[in-house]
Amino acid sequence: MINIKSKNLLVLIVEVEGDDPQRVLEELAERLNPNFFSKKGDFPFLIKAKKGTSPKVIEAVMEYLVEHGFVPLFYSEEGIKEERKREETFDWEKVSGHDVLIVNRTVRAGQLIEHPGDIIIVGDVNPDAEVRAAGNVMVFGELRGIAWAGYPGNKEAFILAFKMKPQQLRIANIFAPGEELKGELEGVHQAYVVEVNGHYEIEVKPVGEKGKKFA
Repeated sequence: MINIKSKNLLVLIVEVEGDDPQRVLEELAERLNPNFFSKKGDFPFLIKAKKGTSPKVIEAVMEYLVEHGFVPLFYSEEGIKEERKREETFDWEKVSGHDVLIVNRTVRAGQLIEHPGDIIIVGDVNPDAEVRAAGNVMVFGELRGIAWAGYPGNKEAFILAFKMKPQQLRIANIFAPGEELKGELEGVHQAYVVEVNGHYEIEVKPVGEKGKKFA
């Protein structure tokens, strides 16, 4: 089974279910608007797999969308026991996938969004707004406020934004002021923790490229 959703034209959400890759791909081709294929490189997607979905189905759907120019973010799964290791845009295994809060609006100044799992903001995070998650923080828009992932002590969490212009980044107990980001960061960027000479730093990089470290 395939279900297609679009959140404010910022991200394509593909819900999948079943164990027959060919049948699922045929249904995907029927349901996906051909006009989407003209937006190559501009339209990210998220795969949400229902309980019992075959890993082969997830892999087939992912490959189909990538071949047609879509940009993968991560997949969310419910009860898939088998994990296949493969090369992806970033480390997908860091996404918990079991407890995701999707906020389909911009977070405005003075507002705080908290969640004990992962948070997806389908919109912007304005200055003086804060998003705080025990898991990962993903902003499908412009991050100009405060993002705190891995609260209070998970160094494996990450922060991802379509445009990274934060007031402050926090991962676990490691803080990084936004003013240390020099210049305009266009495109999708990811922030995560690295260990350097016995101490921890936050590194920000374009997805798939080397990045900038915060001492």
